[in-house]
Amino acid sequence: MTQKSFPQPSSPHTPARTFTKYSLVWAVAAGISLLYLILLVAQPDVIARSLGSGAETAENDATQKALHETVAEVRTLRDTIDLFRNELIEVRAQISNQSDAAHDLAARVGTLETAAAETQKVAANDDTKAKEKEATAKKAKETAAKKPDKAGIETGSVAQPATGAISFGPAVVTPAARPAAATPSVPASQVGVQIATGPSVDSLRLSWTLLNERHGESFRSLQPRYTTNMSGPEQTYDLVVGPVASVDAAKKLCQELAMKATPCAVSRFTGDAL
Repeated sequence: MTQKSFPQPSSPHTPARTFTKYSLVWAVAAGISLLYLILLVAQPDVIARSLGSGAETAENDATQKALHETVAEVRTLRDTIDLFRNELIEVRAQISNQSDAAHDLAARVGTLETAAAETQKVAANDDTKAKEKEATAKKAKETAAKKPDKAGIETGSVAQPATGAISFGPAVVTPAARPAAATPSVPASQVGVQIATGPSVDSLRLSWTLLNERHGESFRSLQPRYTTNMSGPEQTYDLVVGPVASVDAAKKLCQELAMKATPCAVSRFTGDAL
């Protein structure tokens, strides 16, 4: 009979290996931990500096990123401000142009109003002159109507000659002098002042408008007239205002105008209505 041999079980007391791969890893980790603890106790500054360097690097990176973003926002804001400033300059230029146009239009309207007022004033003066001439003519006609048609005659009485007295010739009838007709008292000359000279009547009208605006108080009761001056090589026109009460009053008015840089000369108040 054949005997079978069976493997004998190993003894439970077989010794295991001393160092394995896992034991080596744990040993290295324990050594590192021990070294860290020793450094933490012996040199805490080194540990803190090594740990803080990473945090500072991250913080610096975040700071740089925020700084770049801020610079970009500032540039964008500056570009926006420049755009608004350019638009504001254009708006101000448009407003200035509109203001200049409005002033020009107002000046033209004022000139037209002044010209219209001056035309109305000239027309009113012409109407006044025409009424005065009509009244003068009517008064002259009334005076001529009251004039006697026949002259009065004086008759003398004839006395009887006395005896022995000297005898005179026959009585002679002598007509009485005709009474003078009543005429209105008109001064021989009226006094005025000459305040301007121009090449045309229109230039005198413009001068009168300006002077009347400047010296309205002095010319309030005076009327403008113009005369033709042929003394020079070319025909000119003189602006005369009046009437003035006397030569002394005219000289006083000229002195007042001379103090205001307005030329003036005493003259006769003659000529045509301006």
